Amino acid sequence: MILVIGYGSLMSRFGIDERKSTNNLEIVKPFIVRFRGRRGFNTNRGRYMDIGKDFDPIGEIVNIYESIDKSGNSFECIAYYIKDEVLKRVAQREGYPSSIIERIKNELIHYNTNNDKFKTISEFLWNFYPYQEKNLNHKEKIQEYRIRLGRCINSDVLNSNSYIPHPVKLKMKNNPNCIYGLISIHTSIGAKKDSNNDIRLMNFNKAIHSGDLGRDTYFMECILGGVHGIDIRDLLSIMDIDDEKLEYYVNNLEMRINEEWKKTQDWEFHGSDLWKNLNRSGILEYFPNLIS
Repeated sequence: MILVIGYGSLMSRFGIDERKSTNNLEIVKPFIVRFRGRRGFNTNRGRYMDIGKDFDPIGEIVNIYESIDKSGNSFECIAYYIKDEVLKRVAQREGYPSSIIERIKNELIHYNTNNDKFKTISEFLWNFYPYQEKNLNHKEKIQEYRIRLGRCINSDVLNSNSYIPHPVKLKMKNNPNCIYGLISIHTSIGAKKDSNNDIRLMNFNKAIHSGDLGRDTYFMECILGGVHGIDIRDLLSIMDIDDEKLEYYVNNLEMRINEEWKKTQDWEFHGSDLWKNLNRSGILEYFPNLIS
C-alpha cells in the first residue's frame, strides 16, 4: 500500500471521483495530517492548489478531536492508503511527467534487490531529499531533491512544468516510528519563482476575483474537505459571503456537503458528528446559516 497526501481536491470524495482517472478509487484508512508551510491556489492557468516554498515535508498525524493550529504557519490535509497498482491512476490525474512512476519503480526494484532492507516507494524517494543539509532553505531543498531524483531516473524533472511526487515523513504521537507518503508539488513553486514572493499563493476569495478562473467545480472539491473536519480556514479566509461571485461558486454547497457525508460513512477518522466537523474545518464560520 502507498500513502498519498491530498491537500486540494483530493481532500474530498467528490474531488477524487470528479476525475475519470481516479473515479471510484479505493481509499483505505484515511486520516488528517498537518505540515508547516502554506498552500493556496497558484497563478498558473486553471488555479490549481499548490504549496509554498516554506513547506516542511516532516508533518504530524492529527486526531480530529485535537485543536487546530491558529498560528497561520501550517495547513491540514488528508492522508490515505491506495494499492500499489493504482498509483499510476493518481499519477495520471496529477499530470506527472510521462513514465516517471515506472522509472522510479524500476530503480526501486533495483535498490531492493541489492539491499537487505526493503523500502517502499515513499521511503526510497526520501533518500533523495536533502533534509539534513541545514545550509539549504526549504526552497533549495525542493530544488535539490528534483536534481537528485532526475539524475537517478534520467529525467529532467526540475524543468518539467508539472506536478511531481515528493516524499513526506509523518510523525506519530507516542510512537518513535515514522511513516512515509507521497505529495504532489508543482515544479514551478519550489524551483523557479521569485525568491521574495511565494508566487502569490491565493486563498479562495482572491482566486475567484483574479480573472483567470479555474474549473467551476474545483473550488467545491477543495471546500468539501471540511466535511471531514480538516481545517481549511487558510483557503476560506477573507471571504465576503454576500459576494455575487462567491455565491456562484458555492451554489448548492449544502447539498454537496450532505452528499459527501453520506458517501464517506466508512471513513472512520472523521467521527459521526457532521456539525462538529464543519465547525472544526471553518466552514460554519464563513457560512453560519449553511446547515438548515
